[in-house]
Amino acid sequence: MRIMESVESPRVKRQLPDFSLFNEDCLETAKRLPEGSVGLVYADAPFFSGRRYKKRQFAFEDRWNGLDDYLAWINPRLRSFHRVLKDSGMLFIHSDWHASHYIKMLADQIFGYRHFLNEIIWKRQSCHSDARQGGRHFGRVHDTILVYSKSSNYVWNQQYAPYEKAYVEHAYRFVEKETRRRYALGDLSGPGGASNGNPKYKFLGSEKYWRYSRQRMQELRTTGRIHHVKGRVPKLKRYLDEMNGKPLQDIWSDIQPVSKSALDVGYPTQKPEQLLDRIIRTSTKRGQIVYEPFAGSAPGGAVSFKLARRWIGSDLSASACRLVINRLRVLGCEDVLLY
Repeated sequence: MRIMESVESPRVKRQLPDFSLFNEDCLETAKRLPEGSVGLVYADAPFFSGRRYKKRQFAFEDRWNGLDDYLAWINPRLRSFHRVLKDSGMLFIHSDWHASHYIKMLADQIFGYRHFLNEIIWKRQSCHSDARQGGRHFGRVHDTILVYSKSSNYVWNQQYAPYEKAYVEHAYRFVEKETRRRYALGDLSGPGGASNGNPKYKFLGSEKYWRYSRQRMQELRTTGRIHHVKGRVPKLKRYLDEMNGKPLQDIWSDIQPVSKSALDVGYPTQKPEQLLDRIIRTSTKRGQIVYEPFAGSAPGGAVSFKLARRWIGSDLSASACRLVINRLRVLGCEDVLLY
């Protein structure tokens, strides 16, 4: 591990290495980054929980002198994230019920309401014993991740979730005897008919507007993609093993918290790598920079290394920075610089 003695080093200002970690406030780090240089900001900021977190040798405060104090603190940081993002970049702000709606109001002003894309609900546990402890409210079992783009020209790599078993058994209930491949039957009708320019002709005894040209329909028939029962309208075979799955929605209940994972490195509010994997795959391309301004245990750094992204992190805690360096080195990332 190489440590740069001067945080004002010309090397820092000119060009950062692929993996850089700054032991300082993210506001200071953002000043070092050129405008429009970052592909993704994943901001796992303090939640305004009013707690002091401690686990093993790691500890940090999330206590404030009221909500106004907290919002005055986070507002300039949101503005710095907007400045360093590329036009094609995205911001994911991780929070919970304490202040997420107030953060959204600030981010709407900075990024523009029309650039608000999603409120992701991450269900991090199945139940919470609030009622047993005297709480008079529903159990709070989810975090909120607000998603913003800097412009309408943002990177988007659609992610998919596996189909549920019940859906597969119903929709893909047909099985080819020869190949044992499951398939569903799809409609070949041309939506909108003549008004949408769909061709009309007779095919396998049925005359109607079709989705494809006569030539394409013959190709599908030749390759065994048409299911036809005499006297009925032919259908298209859609094979299960050719499907990506169902497009990911905004409720994520399939990612377990770190406490149930072998990857627990002992940081109090550590987020699972699977969560960051999904975010980074969705919003970046290979070689782009991921900025993690509240690095903590840096799950984004670990995933960025695995996915061939560049990474910049910031954290005020020296012990957290040492943890991050060790975590990345275990993965084989030897060239990370600590400033």
